[in-house]
Amino acid sequence: MSSTDTRLPAIVLAGAPADPEMAAKYAIENRAELPIAGKTMIQHVVDALSASLHVTDIRIIGNIDCTGDVKHVEPRETLIDNLIAGAEACSDADRILVSTSDIPAVTREAIDDFIGRCTDPDVDFFYPVVTREDSERRFPGVKRTYARMAEGTFTGGNIMLFRRRFMLENGDTIREVIRQRKSITKLARLLGIGVMIRAVVAQTIWPGAMHLADLERVAGRILNARIKAVPTPYAEIAADVDRLEQAADIERCL
Repeated sequence: MSSTDTRLPAIVLAGAPADPEMAAKYAIENRAELPIAGKTMIQHVVDALSASLHVTDIRIIGNIDCTGDVKHVEPRETLIDNLIAGAEACSDADRILVSTSDIPAVTREAIDDFIGRCTDPDVDFFYPVVTREDSERRFPGVKRTYARMAEGTFTGGNIMLFRRRFMLENGDTIREVIRQRKSITKLARLLGIGVMIRAVVAQTIWPGAMHLADLERVAGRILNARIKAVPTPYAEIAADVDRLEQAADIERCL
């Protein structure tokens, strides 16, 4: 898969409810409807996807209105179920781009750069990571959650690219991982105690204890797939908004 001839359908996840403060201030039910810089968050995302050189069509998982050439897919109960619904709707695709609807700063350049980095034909799931330096340079003062690794300190992005077959075949496994994430005992059994210890050491004492490749191998073993973390300099991909103070910060930066 070369970056010059890549053509992908995109699905936008738009099912997250607005928190009480958002709902009260803007009379909205869904976070995707939050207005920022003159447009709803989902409209910012759809506009960037529509301008992309590599996106062929856009499907919104949820009943959220926006302008543009988009199709809607009826939402289901959970995040994984919505991803499966999107994969089922893109029946002719081998690979699918996924975006959340709460990254209003995202641009065509950021999307095309990420797609252009996802070139390995053997990888089932690509996930972007952004360094703390790039994130804070683009959005000074905006708080994010970071993880220390041997290669640097990263935050995760809100756009993914996966093989359609991967999502359809691994839904039950992903659900089980999500169910076990809050139990240390179950999580240690799933990841392996050695990985758990190295992850704690990396966050507290020595970042060199954990590499991006280590996480790729663990995730790949659990899901029986090839997983790839993709460093990108475009912090817009990771600038999600789930609180009003974040919305104000992002609007100021825009």
